[in-house]
Amino acid sequence: MSSGLERRRSESANSRRTLTPPPVDDTPLAAFFAQFAAFSFNESQSSNKNFDRLVKVLKCDVEDTQRRIVVREGFKDALVQEFNTHFGTDGNDISNWQNLCRVLRIDPVPDSIEACRQRVWDTHVNLVDLVDSARTGKPVKLFASLGELTAYTLQQKPKKFFPKENAYQGGLLKELLREIINPYFGKRRNGSAKRKERKRKQKAARAAAVLDF
Repeated sequence: MSSGLERRRSESANSRRTLTPPPVDDTPLAAFFAQFAAFSFNESQSSNKNFDRLVKVLKCDVEDTQRRIVVREGFKDALVQEFNTHFGTDGNDISNWQNLCRVLRIDPVPDSIEACRQRVWDTHVNLVDLVDSARTGKPVKLFASLGELTAYTLQQKPKKFFPKENAYQGGLLKELLREIINPYFGKRRNGSAKRKERKRKQKAARAAAVLDF
């Protein structure tokens, strides 16, 4: 009897900690695209495809370098702010990490920040897909390895790259990006073969989710 009661209490607490997504019209990405009267934001379409359509609608020619930069930087700001809206900014808040675990279908959800961090870091996911899943409600695609994630990221048209650096990054996103950009594999003191393998994995990790666009 007591175990059932404790389980219900835990489920209730978890549901309270889950972030409730705001209406689509109020999200940073929707606000960014709404600036352009000639463009219609498709909320069921991926962020990068919406941006690709926007560039075509605005007819940002290669020669129009300054305009392309302004539009691109605005999109990158909105993408980062969208992450903050759905997943939070505080890397020391366990509810943010537990929410990430639930979105990434990690079960059971750990009850400590360190355990959550490790489970999230061990999960391979494209960050653009992660942001989009919060808006579309579709389960985010998970990958078995960094290699699979890298191949997927580079094969997408347009490619799904997440900004490496941005003024709007919160502590939580910085932790995720730091782990992706500079992951650590194995012990520090090992042979040259292991060092080469570690560097290969680090290179694959960097290519997977945070190459700039």
